[in-house]
Amino acid sequence: MSKAAPLLAGEKCSFCGACISVCALKCIDVGEDYPDFNPEKCTECGLCSRVCPVLNADFFKEELPVLEAYSARTTLPEVRERGQDGGVVTTLLLAMLEKGDVGGAIVSSLSESEPLKPTPLLAKNREDILVSAGTRYSSSPNLSVLKEAKINDAIAVVGVPCQIRAIRLIENAKLRRYANPIKLRIGLFCMENYAYRTYVDELLSKFLGINPSDVNKANIKAGKFIVYLKNGEIKKVPVHDLKDFVRTSCKSCPDLTAEYADISVGGIGSEKGWSTVFIRTDLGKEVFSKVVDMGYLEVKPLSEKGKKLIAKLSSIKRKNAEKT
Repeated sequence: MSKAAPLLAGEKCSFCGACISVCALKCIDVGEDYPDFNPEKCTECGLCSRVCPVLNADFFKEELPVLEAYSARTTLPEVRERGQDGGVVTTLLLAMLEKGDVGGAIVSSLSESEPLKPTPLLAKNREDILVSAGTRYSSSPNLSVLKEAKINDAIAVVGVPCQIRAIRLIENAKLRRYANPIKLRIGLFCMENYAYRTYVDELLSKFLGINPSDVNKANIKAGKFIVYLKNGEIKKVPVHDLKDFVRTSCKSCPDLTAEYADISVGGIGSEKGWSTVFIRTDLGKEVFSKVVDMGYLEVKPLSEKGKKLIAKLSSIKRKNAEKT
């Protein structure tokens, strides 16, 4: 474990990256799977603790309501080739960038030197956003690059539930330097995640016998963890069999659908090739409607079957979190 873990949330740290950005003295930095901490610089101002979604779990009482629920998929061929499920998130970002609604977006990309390792990126052009398409199954401290945005910038942020919660804490703490640039919060459905080193060394290499460099992409569907190899081979294993590899923070997280986002997106509840979309705020509704009107998204109402499945899994995650 990193030196910084005992300072904040211990092994329950979700590695959201918020503490790294708000530390004005730069005594917290990105580590392997936890933040790295330099105690010699720290003045114990407490900002890092105030924005930690794990330490402030009690702040979140009731989720934002779902105003509208859809299944959607991109109409853009280049996104369809690279995206996960329906390619909705990438399409939203490209449309907002094209319209000038944002000048960039915080996303996760992939390391050029380490296989399958996600790296946070403040994407400022079309190609950066396209490169970031797809799902990562190990933790990316996306909010660590929030400090790169200037106060008068306009950016979207894509993040898993803990990261969306951290943004709400940054806003609640009135940290305008970091909150002001954020114009849209896109949350990703997330049942569980894996620390990078655990993911590549333990889960893939030892448990599944797969060389991480041979992996093209991974996905979770119908209770199966599916790995697509570059040679065309596909390996499947029940997600339940991977519970020992799950990041500790995920076991105490009650939030499946990024309940505090403007727009929540995930593969659960929609058929193959489509994404489920929950519109949670008026801002989210405005942005989503604009992209649909541009012809960039094909949309249909989310099925009752899909709604029931999401409700069931959300309840399971919440109950599991209560047991920790």
